Amino acid sequence: MDKDIPQWKEFACGSLDAAGEVTFRLLAGDGSTRRFYRVGGLDRPAVLMVNPGPPRHDERGVDENETWVYLAGLFRSLGAGAPEVYRFAREAGLILIEDLGDRLLQQSVEEHGAGSAWTAALYRRLLDTLLVLQVDGFRRLEPERLFNRDYDPEFMFRWEGMYFATQFAGRLCGHSDPALEGELARLAAAAGEWMNGQVLIYRDFQSRNVMLGPRESLRLVDFQGARPGPPSYDVSSLLFDPYVQLGDSLRLELIEYYHAALERRDPDLAAEFSAQFQFVAAHRIMQALGAYAKLALTDGKTEFLRYAPHGLADLRHLLEGQEFAPFTVLRRVVARLEPPEMV
Repeated sequence: MDKDIPQWKEFACGSLDAAGEVTFRLLAGDGSTRRFYRVGGLDRPAVLMVNPGPPRHDERGVDENETWVYLAGLFRSLGAGAPEVYRFAREAGLILIEDLGDRLLQQSVEEHGAGSAWTAALYRRLLDTLLVLQVDGFRRLEPERLFNRDYDPEFMFRWEGMYFATQFAGRLCGHSDPALEGELARLAAAAGEWMNGQVLIYRDFQSRNVMLGPRESLRLVDFQGARPGPPSYDVSSLLFDPYVQLGDSLRLELIEYYHAALERRDPDLAAEFSAQFQFVAAHRIMQALGAYAKLALTDGKTEFLRYAPHGLADLRHLLEGQEFAPFTVLRRVVARLEPPEMV
């Protein structure tokens, strides 16, 4: 870090005025390979995002950093709480942004209680914001500025179903079944039958990616994975969030609240939402479990495994639904999985 500080100071002061000695304090990381530093000594609070050599879409020539900056501007234009971008240096992989503070939605729900009236009201506000991002964001979207591919059945199969089968069931739990791959392909295809309409999905819309600002304003982070996809994905990300355990009654109430709001905007999308929700939710939970396993086994971030039992319980509960009756291998495998305690 020390060797980079002169470059970082020059970059930061090229956008904001220094009000004292400019300092950089590393913030606690999450599942990302990016690094974040709280910058002191500038004329306003700021955070430096450091992400050299980001993944990119070769055909479009767009990388993750460029996508993040573009989406931050798009979301702000929609009235959502993305941070302001003060400066971006593409070649260096540096982005100076507004400091959103430290108050995560996850922590606030823990303080108020997952079953509290406060939580129910806040989650309704979140779903209102989400719908604006999804529908109005999709209408304004310039897809060529995204480094991500669309969310479709092939993506679901490769990067969610098989990600779960390989990383969580196989590597972490030591359980494999040769028949599982074919069944996961059929599951993704079944979900795809109800995914004709598209919105702009956030793809990681959960309680660690929402912060609360002054007067409990909603602030958004980690949205670089946004792409065209089905509206049910973000709703399942938020409501089947292993970091926050919402009760079944509140979860159902919020699904109905979102569905009614979506129906007012687009009845066809709302009809598809109802048909696809359970299938898409299962894929979202599998993705999260696969990610926890990879973070623990490849990156040494074993603290994520404390959330695996919640995700696994939600997946088992979903698979009890009648629509999953044909997927006997998946149900059998999931019922047998027991992640090791590595935290």
